[in-house]
Amino acid sequence: SKAWYPCPLSDSSKVSLYTPIGFTNKVATGTGLINNDTNGNIHGGKSEFNALTWENGYFDFSTPWTQLYQNEQGSNDGISSSKFGISRTVQRPLGLSSIGTIVSVFRYDQTASQHHSASVKVESFDVLPGALIKPKIHTLRMVLYEGGGAGRDRFIPPLNTNECFSNQSSSLRCSEVMLSDLQNHNLLLNPDGTWLIERTVMLTPDSSLWMMVDFDEAYFPFQKFPADANRGIDAFPSRATFSIEAATPITLYSSSLLLLPPVPDMSMPFNVISLSCTLWAFVLGSLLNILVKRATESVKTDFTGEKEKRPIDKLKEKFKDKIGRLKSVFRKEAKANAATNTNETAEMDANK
Repeated sequence: SKAWYPCPLSDSSKVSLYTPIGFTNKVATGTGLINNDTNGNIHGGKSEFNALTWENGYFDFSTPWTQLYQNEQGSNDGISSSKFGISRTVQRPLGLSSIGTIVSVFRYDQTASQHHSASVKVESFDVLPGALIKPKIHTLRMVLYEGGGAGRDRFIPPLNTNECFSNQSSSLRCSEVMLSDLQNHNLLLNPDGTWLIERTVMLTPDSSLWMMVDFDEAYFPFQKFPADANRGIDAFPSRATFSIEAATPITLYSSSLLLLPPVPDMSMPFNVISLSCTLWAFVLGSLLNILVKRATESVKTDFTGEKEKRPIDKLKEKFKDKIGRLKSVFRKEAKANAATNTNETAEMDANK
């Protein structure tokens, strides 16, 4: 579920967030933050959110909620890491956990910068693990968004990119970027299908570069699954180094992705082994029974000197036995009828 709804019957519902000391957590509006400063920042500690005051009565997890960045201590170069950002997410339009699109984004927000006209050099590194997914590198596409708050962490690109391309008069400008348009790029394919992507690009203030790559499911060997197979497997995060003028470069890492390849039914090997063993036990048991029975009859014949009867002889004996039984039945009925007649004759003589 992409949305979290508080219980409508509850009098209070709170969500706690712990921020490490030395870091500042910039919280988005509409999250119901109870304790914060005038700028909506949390400086190391515990913060609580009132779920009953969320906008529209729910919270959407598909949108950025908070941004965590380290406090600058004794920095005079005019650079704050909060104006740079990098993220890596997975879009699953079909709802399948093993099929979707990997989205890598790095941005440059001019609102937190003192160098409003300076461009930043971004050197990024992405890993597409071929053992967990099957990246379709021919679907790689990049879009550069400029202006209109494109460098902010809560920026969401328009759904219809064609309208953005055609309507260049608005504050938001977008353009499709090819690999040849970058300052430098390097694509490396490993034997296991893993792609290593290195890119170098110049970003202007208030801009962001989005890279999308589609992928299909990859069947992971069950011997390599971790103990908790249904949790998923962590993938490498993206890395980007931001360099601006003579300032010290800043390297940021995105959060790692949790990919869930198709999980096999771990009980199936047991079921297959059980059925196979049952079948073999039936076949071997029947074969042993026949062999032992034949060997026993052969030993008996050699010991007693009796010859084994042929099937036709056995059939004749059974036929004679049945005929003898029928004859005995008929004889008994004849004797019973004769006795009855004798008794009736004796009674008639007595009556005379």
